[in-house]
Amino acid sequence: MRLATMQRRTLIGWLLAVLSLVPAVHARATPQAEAPKPEPLPWVTTAVSAPRVTFHTFDSAAAKEKVSYHLYRPAAYERDGDRRFPVVYWLHGSGGGMQGIPELARWFDAAIEAGKTVPFLVVFVNGMPQGMYVDWKDGRAPIETMIVRDLVPHVDATYRTVAARDGRMLDGFSMGGYGAARLGFKFPETFRTVSMLGAGPLDPDFERTPRANPRSRDGLLERVYGDRTYFRQVSPWEIAKANAGAVAKESLVRIAVGERDGTFALNKEFHEHLESLKIPHDWIPLKGVEHDPMKTLEALGDANWAFYRKAFARKDAEATPAGTPTPAAAPTSVAPPRVDGPISVKVKEADRRAIVVNAPAAGTTRPAVIVLHGGMGSADQMRSTSGFDRLAKSKGFIAAYPEGTDFGGGRHAWNTGYLLRRQVRDADDIAFLDALIDTLVRDHGADPARIFMTGGSNGGMMTYAYAVARPERLAAAAPVVASMFTFDRTPKVPLPILIVNGAKDEEVPLDGGMSGNQLVRNAQAAPFKPVGEVVDFWVKANKSSPEATTRIDGTVTTATYAAGPDGATTEFVVDSAGGHGWPGAPARRDGNAPISSFRGAERVWAFFEGRARR
Repeated sequence: MRLATMQRRTLIGWLLAVLSLVPAVHARATPQAEAPKPEPLPWVTTAVSAPRVTFHTFDSAAAKEKVSYHLYRPAAYERDGDRRFPVVYWLHGSGGGMQGIPELARWFDAAIEAGKTVPFLVVFVNGMPQGMYVDWKDGRAPIETMIVRDLVPHVDATYRTVAARDGRMLDGFSMGGYGAARLGFKFPETFRTVSMLGAGPLDPDFERTPRANPRSRDGLLERVYGDRTYFRQVSPWEIAKANAGAVAKESLVRIAVGERDGTFALNKEFHEHLESLKIPHDWIPLKGVEHDPMKTLEALGDANWAFYRKAFARKDAEATPAGTPTPAAAPTSVAPPRVDGPISVKVKEADRRAIVVNAPAAGTTRPAVIVLHGGMGSADQMRSTSGFDRLAKSKGFIAAYPEGTDFGGGRHAWNTGYLLRRQVRDADDIAFLDALIDTLVRDHGADPARIFMTGGSNGGMMTYAYAVARPERLAAAAPVVASMFTFDRTPKVPLPILIVNGAKDEEVPLDGGMSGNQLVRNAQAAPFKPVGEVVDFWVKANKSSPEATTRIDGTVTTATYAAGPDGATTEFVVDSAGGHGWPGAPARRDGNAPISSFRGAERVWAFFEGRARR
């Protein structure tokens, strides 16, 4: 009995030992389950249908696969076959932004067709639903690198773009506004303009997230940034601080946010951060507006397009080079080109004449240079001798040649108040030039922010008179071989001005006083002011630096008085060998040859180009 019991216990122990091995053997025999693979990233979105919008993909070295984008092209892109266009990189908010493309495209198109802004391309960037426009810490989604190193070069190589920083803007809403700040401040050499609309997340520590609950916030933090250290490292706060000098010097920045937007407080804190870094920017709180992209844009109204005009003022699409054949006629659905030639402007019951050259196609705008002839000249004479026709067509601006009061024999003059009073009688040429600018903007495609005026001799004197009376209507002025008669009135706002004179000019002598030409002297009601005093007048009126930077090139001396805070540049060019007349034009009388060291049109446009009224 005892032996049987012992045998039974031994058998049970042996069985238990064997059974204890079974799980281990089973575990070794069954392969372990693989970790779930991450969801593939949406580098290619679905195509969206919208007016003038097309869907594209390209090979991204950063993503190591194809990436999609949508592209808006204005009607002018097809019409003007040799023209280059600035580019807006639109960065959508969280969720992917595809549903917003049609409405945004219509919004951009309507403004361009109405002439509120220069034509531009829009690249609707694929930033993924919550890509944050950063290179993810784990390396899975290098979105920043994809945009800056791959997408921008692809766009410039594929389309007729202004392939320079001045021709690129980053604009975006919510997550896109955050992305615009990040990329624009980190790469100011690539993007000149940064527009932040209802931007977020802007808490430097990623604690306050008014549009995300803690669980969503923490999930995003883990997925994209890994930890708060990386979040801070790549945040606009840190990037702006690191690049403050470059951004402050070269970039154009705005922050716009609705006062009822949950991100308002954090946007205001970021605005104050930029102020502390001395980074110039526009701060635009929008009354009654919530967190909504189209309502934000609608609340900005025409100020939005003024910002776009300012952004692209220096790089408004290159024009067709001289000698290029005219493109084939556009389809009937596209607006026809405006017609060049003489126009009539009604001023106080009088019909005044001007000639318009190189007006753009309907629905587009260009800068306009108003060129005033000298005393006893005419619009046709100034057009044939000044050189502005050829330059307008090669550089892409409108040239307008108004005509002064006719006093017989094809001779005309301007009423400056102090010269040729009997001939011009009571002509109101300030009103005429006001009406001409209105007509150019309304009917001929002139950009109201880029109206320039120049003139020679009596036309230069009228340029001075208009610049003092209406500085807010001009982007810059350039009186040539002229002077002023009085300093009684001061311009209301600073105005960039180029003053050109010849040291051997006897008709309008540098030292001022009465003209050395008997005909001009007999027509003077007051002596000319010394040109040095005229320069001093404008340096003070323009809040320019009192100290000039001087450059000497042969017989030409250029003194540049840089713009001070809230001021404008004053530049004085004098040719020691130059006399009276439009620079580069043939001499009208022996012993008084015009400046020959440069051409007036080229020198004047070099000063005007890229400027816009603030």
